[in-house]
Amino acid sequence: MHMFNKSLLRNNLMISTKMNEFNREEVKQNILQAWKLFDILRSTVPFEDIGISLFLLSAYKDGFIEDNSSHYFSLKRGDFLNNIKSDNRYKDIVHIYALAIETLPEDKILDIVYCLNSLNRSILQKNFPEIFDALLYRLSETQVRFSGEFIQPIEISRFIMKLANLPQNASIYNPFSGLASFGIFLENNQHYFGQEINYKTWALGKLRLLAYNLNEFDYRIEDSIENWNNFGEFDLIVSNPPFNLKLKYFNTTRPSKSVEHFIIENSFKRLPKKGQLICLFPESFLYRGGRDYTFRKKIIDSGFIHTIISLPAGILRHTAVSTCILVFKKTALHPDKIKFVNGNNFVINNEGKKEKFLDDSKLLKNIQNENDDYVKYVDIDEIKQLDYNLLVNRYFEDFSSIGIPFNEIVKVIQGEKSPRVNIGKLVRVRDLKEDLINFDLDVKNIETRVLPSLGIRKIEKSCLLITTRWKSLKPTYFKYEGEPIYTSQDIIAFHIDESKVKVSYLVYQLHSDYIKKQHEHYRIPGAIPFLRVSDILNFRIELPTLEEQSKRYFQNAENFISSKVSEYSSDYNEQKVNVEDENSFLRHQIAGSLKNIRGAFKFIQKILDEKVNPKFPGLYNLKVSDELESTLSTYLNIIERDLKSINKSVNRVGDKIELMDLKIESFDLLEFLKDYVESLKIRSQNFYTVSLDLDENAIKEYSINSVFIEGDKDLLRRMLDNIIENAEKHGFEYGINNKDENKLEIFLMYDLEDFNVQIDISNTGNPLPESMTHDAMIRKGSSSGKSSGDGVGIWFVNEVMKIHKGKFGYTDETGPEGIDSEFVTTIELTFPIIPAI
Repeated sequence: MHMFNKSLLRNNLMISTKMNEFNREEVKQNILQAWKLFDILRSTVPFEDIGISLFLLSAYKDGFIEDNSSHYFSLKRGDFLNNIKSDNRYKDIVHIYALAIETLPEDKILDIVYCLNSLNRSILQKNFPEIFDALLYRLSETQVRFSGEFIQPIEISRFIMKLANLPQNASIYNPFSGLASFGIFLENNQHYFGQEINYKTWALGKLRLLAYNLNEFDYRIEDSIENWNNFGEFDLIVSNPPFNLKLKYFNTTRPSKSVEHFIIENSFKRLPKKGQLICLFPESFLYRGGRDYTFRKKIIDSGFIHTIISLPAGILRHTAVSTCILVFKKTALHPDKIKFVNGNNFVINNEGKKEKFLDDSKLLKNIQNENDDYVKYVDIDEIKQLDYNLLVNRYFEDFSSIGIPFNEIVKVIQGEKSPRVNIGKLVRVRDLKEDLINFDLDVKNIETRVLPSLGIRKIEKSCLLITTRWKSLKPTYFKYEGEPIYTSQDIIAFHIDESKVKVSYLVYQLHSDYIKKQHEHYRIPGAIPFLRVSDILNFRIELPTLEEQSKRYFQNAENFISSKVSEYSSDYNEQKVNVEDENSFLRHQIAGSLKNIRGAFKFIQKILDEKVNPKFPGLYNLKVSDELESTLSTYLNIIERDLKSINKSVNRVGDKIELMDLKIESFDLLEFLKDYVESLKIRSQNFYTVSLDLDENAIKEYSINSVFIEGDKDLLRRMLDNIIENAEKHGFEYGINNKDENKLEIFLMYDLEDFNVQIDISNTGNPLPESMTHDAMIRKGSSSGKSSGDGVGIWFVNEVMKIHKGKFGYTDETGPEGIDSEFVTTIELTFPIIPAI
């Protein structure tokens, strides 16, 4: 039976709709006891029917299940259902749960009634809205990856409804209403009309409205698209529609349109003059092109957009898609202006590692006070000059005082659009560099390949290459020496006016902090953010004299080299694997010295390959004298060979990751995980189920089909195998066919601010020992528990993650962070993403 984790209770208390602190011990105990209903039903009813627990809890609260009535309830289920059907509050919900109740085993019914009778009904009734939501949020977090239904963070619902500032007796229409998250913030004299197409989601939403004792509501199982309410006017239409939903026009040549278009167009038909429409949309609505651009231009010109509020990235629990809030009013105070609110920094960071909470109270206060740091009124004319781009961050920075525009020192090289040849050297984003010293394009290392038929340009001039994609510009200089290159639309070629600026200085400036700030300002967000060429040309560059440019470059190049030497040494020390042999001081000393030698040799090779050989092509053929046949290359190979041999002699087999033998390559993580999970399904047999969730919402929203990382695939498979074996051996119990209960899930989350992807590997098995710590897990030889192993598995995982410049972490039900789902342990692997273009 699962423990109710402490972190969940803490989180739910923090987001309580009435801002209660739940500091009364009896309320806490009721929540803890009520959660046992979920544990009782978890192995009995299908997971999508687990909402029956909240139905029974509501019925008990309202007296339909009497105290000490286990015998009555177990034998008279028909009477219970008939009684509750006669109640107007429940009569249209009962049929959704009736079959599940009628088929409950006798022993489970006894457990349920015993659990309910252990609750304090008086405390339950007095605090039912808070208790219901605390349980609902955990249930929804548990269901989310199975049902696809998501609960809106309560702080977002609360913020939007306070922002609306509704009058008494207001009427509210909530299409795509989900779990009626907006309805619970209404007063009893305000009228709520909601629609939800999923009947099980609707049933929970109806129970939630009842839990808050709301009287004036009409909440229906309906398709908002087919049954849009056209029968009256509303003071507020509020909606958080499904992302990526497209509406098709059948039997017509008209193209599909987005759900955002549908809501805005239909809402304005049903709003009175003082009415308002408030929507939670994906941030891409603010800048998308094509049909979306035309529609956005239309509504901007109409003057109906009142406010645009950006929300912090990662604020939704189920997806990495960035969001914003739009407020539309028919009668705006400033029809020639739009109010922009920068809400990106209003975050309450959770003590856990994943979740963020919107600091809605602080954000609302800043909006009401019209704090200039976060609120700005922008003329429609200024928005038109920015080509109707509504991204909030565009209107909160001014770089006009810096230097000169980029377009005064460079010009875009268009290149030849349709190359006559079908093979050539195609430069990709990953071929560009982030190096202040070695910034020349390595043309020789770019493979000659078949060229795509569309979107390719032929470049036959020396130029600066800049990527419009990803988190940095990666400025790289192409020196044309007779062989052309080909670029896609993701790389722009610029001719540099070298009478005004030196190439080296310009590259240095494009790596500077003030350019990075402009990059972040202009960057269009998304799973793969991008820049428009027009925005790059608007960058402002500091431009001293040519003499001063040279002086600044060499000063900074020297500092850069010094910092890189230190960085390489630090990286290597973090990546190297410690040799542990507590019984042999001599062996330990040799191993330490050996690692230093291997590290130094690695850097010598890097310097020779990247810095010396390009300038002295015959370097590796040099000899001590003409009489000897051995070359520098021969000696280097001998040193590398013998270092490996000595290293193997010093270290035990299996305890050392050979850094020199790694096969590092860039590859599509999504395809890699799909293949791995398919092989894992065969291995799991009937012992446990395996699922993979790639966060399809984020991928679809930004038309992403590839997420690349850099690493050794074989080593990563070994690492994943270690994690899975730990779950198999120490989490799940062998000999018991618990496939329905034993679950293993691999789930991806994207951090679009830091360009990381986190792989969560979760299982429903036994939790870790309560005394287990992060340091203990990653320490070689550390083991704990009755089924403990040799203590190498997770140590190995941590070492592999360090080698891949990633991070290992974990969350456990019994640990300080806890897990808000049925999974008791989650291993978290965070990798840096590389450009996939």
